[in-house]
Amino acid sequence: MTRQPVATVTRRTSGEKATFAIRDLSAGDARLVGSLRLFDGERVEVRIELEAAFVLAADVLRFEPQRSIAHVRFRDVTPEVLAQIERSIAALIATVRAESPATVLVIHPRVEVSSALERDLARIGIAARVCVDLAAAIEALDDPTIRYIAAIVAGSDIGNVLQHLEDHQAQLRRVTLFGDQIEKIDHPAASRVHAVLRTPWHFKGLARALDVPMESVVTTYDQLVALKIDKD
Repeated sequence: MTRQPVATVTRRTSGEKATFAIRDLSAGDARLVGSLRLFDGERVEVRIELEAAFVLAADVLRFEPQRSIAHVRFRDVTPEVLAQIERSIAALIATVRAESPATVLVIHPRVEVSSALERDLARIGIAARVCVDLAAAIEALDDPTIRYIAAIVAGSDIGNVLQHLEDHQAQLRRVTLFGDQIEKIDHPAASRVHAVLRTPWHFKGLARALDVPMESVVTTYDQLVALKIDKD
């Protein structure tokens, strides 16, 4: 697993210091979690080890004592340190993404259907991110830490969703989901999907649609229990 970077925060007034976990980090500010109670407006020094260690002056914008979260803003960041922070953030995101489970984006207007898909995807070893429409899907796809491999799409706006995926997420496998009858979709993007599913679906059919190896499919209760034990 990736070792998460930490920050050492030192009070300028007393020299008191403590280690903080980094909740969020950008080129200009950070959210830090630690036991040392800071005060709004105070000046501190923050030492962070990324590619190399560096120390920055920072102002405490806000401290949340109940959650021990400090919001700090860096001061006088040099171009060299700025570049280092940006490189390290990009590398950390890439590492987290590589270590994250394969995930399918499920875009369906009915919660009971998307919940059933989420359950069955887990049985073939795949995570799910559920959305009800294109706007929610665009927001979900903006998360750089999630490793999407496919999208299962249904609903009245299916043509526009497929077009967006083709234009902006061309690497994703695109699967359409219908009820008992496969309906004609009057949109050019519908002719370029990778697979079509119907409800009720079967595990092996779901695996084939997503191009998942068939040996990954959990078809019995004993297999499901064994899979949970292995993951634990």
